[in-house]
Amino acid sequence: DAMDEVLLSSICEACMRTNRSDLLARHLERQRSGKGVQVKAAHTYGSLIRSYGFLQDLDGVWATWREMKVQRIAPTCITLGCMVEAVTNNGEPEAGLALIHEMLAQEETRSLVNAVIYCSVLKGFSHRKRFDQVWAVHDEMRAKRMQYSIVTYNALIDACARSGEMSRVSPLLEQMSKDGIEPNVITYSTVIKGYCQDNRIDKAFEVLED
Repeated sequence: DAMDEVLLSSICEACMRTNRSDLLARHLERQRSGKGVQVKAAHTYGSLIRSYGFLQDLDGVWATWREMKVQRIAPTCITLGCMVEAVTNNGEPEAGLALIHEMLAQEETRSLVNAVIYCSVLKGFSHRKRFDQVWAVHDEMRAKRMQYSIVTYNALIDACARSGEMSRVSPLLEQMSKDGIEPNVITYSTVIKGYCQDNRIDKAFEVLED
């Protein structure tokens, strides 16, 4: 019945991929009871955080993060991303943003924060219709010179479509072009959907023609 960290992580990831919440909960309960594996790697903590997030167990998410800090195991970019995504996907984008700010405030963890991690928070605020926060985070990212990807821009354009603020789309597309990022199918379909919802079919056709 011996298990090491690699196997524990593999089991967690497999349970999430196959949507076996029952098996995942059983393994996490064993881990939480103290009968599980002694975790020493940030990667394993990331898998556990993702797992608790998958089960919508925020107490488990935060307990795992605190345990990692008590054990003085430095988070990696991936671990931080797992943590921000877990709390944000479970309805707490404010907590995800606060965590980003906490990491940025410390010299040793500042470099862990990137646009991918911020993007989880962007999507979280957008899905909760907190569009004021979406644009505040966007401004913050720009001020900190975060390197955007197509995923970041698509998340922002999706927020435009959800909020009906299609006037923001053109400046975003222009900035994409300046950043050397080509729109993809998701970009175009989101823009067209947004204009159609806004009853601007002519504008949607313009996008298709371009």
